[in-house]
Amino acid sequence: MIYLDNAATTNYKPQKVIDAVVSCLTKFPFNPNRGNNPQTMQLQQKLLETRKKLYLLYNGESAMHIAFTGGCTQALNLAILGNARRGNVIVSSLEHNSVLRPVMQLQKRGYVTVSVAHPDENGQVTLQEIQKLWQKDTFLVCLTHASNVTGARQNLTEIGGFVRRNNGIFLVDCAQSTGYFTLDMQKECVDLVAIGAHKGLHAMQGAGALIFNSRATPRPTVFGGTGTESNLCYQPATIPDGLESGTLPTPAIMAMNAGIDWWLENWKENDRTVQEMQTLLWHNLQQIPNVHLYSQQNKSGIVAFNVGDADSNFVADELARYDIAVRGGLQCAPLMHQHLCTFRQGVVRASVSCVTTRQECFALLNAVDNLSQKLARQ
Repeated sequence: MIYLDNAATTNYKPQKVIDAVVSCLTKFPFNPNRGNNPQTMQLQQKLLETRKKLYLLYNGESAMHIAFTGGCTQALNLAILGNARRGNVIVSSLEHNSVLRPVMQLQKRGYVTVSVAHPDENGQVTLQEIQKLWQKDTFLVCLTHASNVTGARQNLTEIGGFVRRNNGIFLVDCAQSTGYFTLDMQKECVDLVAIGAHKGLHAMQGAGALIFNSRATPRPTVFGGTGTESNLCYQPATIPDGLESGTLPTPAIMAMNAGIDWWLENWKENDRTVQEMQTLLWHNLQQIPNVHLYSQQNKSGIVAFNVGDADSNFVADELARYDIAVRGGLQCAPLMHQHLCTFRQGVVRASVSCVTTRQECFALLNAVDNLSQKLARQ
């Protein structure tokens, strides 16, 4: 199979990641914070090591201001629901449903009002757009770091500075950027960063993290055993323990740990490959008749396109006949498709990774060209 759906999950797993998972399952099959044996204590140190790596990667406030979750969706829910109060929330039309649905749930309950910021012709949500929507009771701005539909990367510094000066909280969804490019929470005035491990870090599904500062420490949204302060019948206030109820997905967290190391060791070569393959697709798809592009050149590895008026899922199904995996439909981002005027058709999303080859890209281009010609004859 030619796999070009890496924006959904990357299918290549480095040996370092595989070894970390196997080691955790065979050498450390224990429950952190719930034992005194040496192996459990070693596992707890590994978790602390992972927190430190994330803290350094995003220049956070401290390693203890990181809560492990079951994925980026859970991290976003913790960030939004754990900081909810009455007032106004600004989201962008680029956002994934993992942001939109918890925010809209708060609106449905009459808890918040929601304003939607739209990107400009370059796919950028500008400071002026945020300023236009800002209200006296705005307390939270949610913005994706990179669109999971088009790959467009957002400039955060100006918006972050404005939100900070106006005593708001700035949440950035890094699901699509983690392992492709990072951010500096302190320089860019970002209060909350939500990440997953199974895309750009090439780790496994089932682990994510919320990185937060003391301005935006979330309240717990899940309650239960933490393995600490077991004398209390109410949720501990200690962080991060109080935000991590239940058994942590330690094999997936160890995969994330190894994925961070792997990315730091290989990021220059990976970045070069992703940009080269994305540019190859972006440039050559424009040469095929009846193909419309929605992406620009980007470092996220994403190219979104349609073939004439054909439904995007039909195109994806046709490409599957060539043993090529892409994603059709709305990519869980309905407001983005309303903005692009593709809500009924969706888009075809091809997304490369650091192991994508020129041969695979040309196979997609040839298949799209054949399909375009076939549809033109009908």
